[in-house]
Amino acid sequence: MTMLTEERALGIVFGNTRTRTRAENLLTVAEALEYLVGLYGTQKAVAVKVGLSQEIVREFRLLLKLPDEVQELVRSRRIDQLETAYRIAMVKDPAKQIDMAREIAGLKTEDVRDVQHAISRDGLSAKQSRKAVLNLKLKGLHVFALDFDDEQYGAIIELARTKKLDPAEMLKSVVLRWTSRNTGGRLGKSRG
Repeated sequence: MTMLTEERALGIVFGNTRTRTRAENLLTVAEALEYLVGLYGTQKAVAVKVGLSQEIVREFRLLLKLPDEVQELVRSRRIDQLETAYRIAMVKDPAKQIDMAREIAGLKTEDVRDVQHAISRDGLSAKQSRKAVLNLKLKGLHVFALDFDDEQYGAIIELARTKKLDPAEMLKSVVLRWTSRNTGGRLGKSRG
């Protein structure tokens, strides 16, 4: 990357966060934001200056902590969605980050979410998770990812355990019953 100046860094950020298509890869934007944080002192100051949320600035900056191999996939734009790269960055183990990045390079964002949840929920490798998610989608099944905080998740797991149910099947049943009640029973029968 060429030497940054304030003007160049601002140009990169403005030119690549205001449109659907970016001329630069995500790491170049992250490096520009990192430079601006060094210049302005805080993420908040940068966020105000460039008109982004502090969270977006933080998500971009997290990409700079990814292992080199993952950064190369981002630089080459094989991983080119901020949400996808951020989800990889949220995995704590660098080896798992690399494994996950290799498997999801080029996948659509919604598939990436499903793979990440399968990895964290089932303890599968990224390759196994990707295969499982794609197999489910090939069968006409659709996967939803629900985020729960630790307390909520623990309560769901405990309830499923006491009822001797699979947690995913229990939640599916609850959602189907709720949807059926709220659509006047027009919801079709479940496959599983």
